[in-house]
Amino acid sequence: MWTNRHWQAEFWTLAFITLVVSLIGSLFDKAAACIAVILFAYLLWNLVQLSRLFYWLVKSKSLYPPSAPGIWGEVFNHLYVLQRKNRKELKKLKSIISEFRASTSALREGALIISNQGEIRWFNKASEKLLGLKANTDIGQRLFNLLRHPNFIEYEKARDYEKPLTIQSPADENLMLNVHITPYNNDQRLVIIRNITEKHRLERVRQDFVANVSHELRTPLTVIRGYLEMLDPELYPELKSVEKPLSMMRHQALNMGRLVDDLLLLSRLDAKDLQSSTSQQIEVNSMLESICTEAKALSGDKGHTIEFHSQSNKKLVGSEKQIRSAFSNLVFNAVRYTQKGGRIDIYWKETEQNLVLSVSDNGPGIKQEHIPRLTERFYRVDPGRSREQGGTGLGLAIVKHVLELHDGYLKVESTVGKGSTFSCVFRLHP
Repeated sequence: MWTNRHWQAEFWTLAFITLVVSLIGSLFDKAAACIAVILFAYLLWNLVQLSRLFYWLVKSKSLYPPSAPGIWGEVFNHLYVLQRKNRKELKKLKSIISEFRASTSALREGALIISNQGEIRWFNKASEKLLGLKANTDIGQRLFNLLRHPNFIEYEKARDYEKPLTIQSPADENLMLNVHITPYNNDQRLVIIRNITEKHRLERVRQDFVANVSHELRTPLTVIRGYLEMLDPELYPELKSVEKPLSMMRHQALNMGRLVDDLLLLSRLDAKDLQSSTSQQIEVNSMLESICTEAKALSGDKGHTIEFHSQSNKKLVGSEKQIRSAFSNLVFNAVRYTQKGGRIDIYWKETEQNLVLSVSDNGPGIKQEHIPRLTERFYRVDPGRSREQGGTGLGLAIVKHVLELHDGYLKVESTVGKGSTFSCVFRLHP
């Protein structure tokens, strides 16, 4: 390390030589000339050392610096130490980069780094296969010019990266890809591409199976229900002895019919077959008034207090049939699971960013560990009680799918012993 000691030594050496030479020169009346010669010689000596330094740093292949006395020796030595340290750091960095490239090359998932403007800065080998990218031509190109899938362009414009996007591969239409973007460092984004072709195929098989089985069950159930309705003990007194079993059979056949209808609706929602009808202007207030009337009829002798509170005249854009199904599911669930004499309040309101339907009750409430799983198919908090109430276990799954198709989400708040609030939240578009 350089210290003041080195600079002071250099200064006092130059001062001493200048003083001695000036004294000698004064004997011959040449003091000024002698001082000028000394300063010129000192300047020339420094220029020579600078030249040696430049040659060593730029042109010489030698790792070791030239030798020099005084402060220049310290300069050479210090630069040599820094160079050696930098070489070690560079070697370590190259090793890390080499390991990183090897590990990313082994990944099955595609990984890309893009700028905020979408310019590709780096990608791994899996990205070449999944997206058809080429390392020698596509670095620096905008990803959105190379991957021109309409859904991907909309996904990028929205800049809402909480949920991944599923699209077809531009390199192979038989591949289904899951795209997830994560912003970092303010001006960069990490794009992860996963091949979900097999998962997508299995999901389609499941959907087709459920749809086909549900459709095939519809006809025999209709026949069974028809014959059960004919077996009326009031018309056939000899059936009085089996009146209770017949009533139970009708009840179970009715529940099975509801289950089949819900499964068919879920299959259509999964396949997004109903998206073409999601452009209607929906009068939400009149719809909720109608649902409220139906809920009072469903309540019957339970004596619920059911009130609708309208705090907005905003309309929704979407499928009226789907929205009605979602809203009625929430309201009718509240009627089924709220104790006799309970209160149910239905709110349609507007916030700064959202339109919200809330259904609040003062029922038994739901434990927190159950809430994340409420929208799973056939998940029941209390299986026995749910079956007694005639639920299919698919209502909230239907609500979730409908809301996703309408750019919304379900929010659940509940306190055991105090009640629950189920809210459908829709983005408020300008």
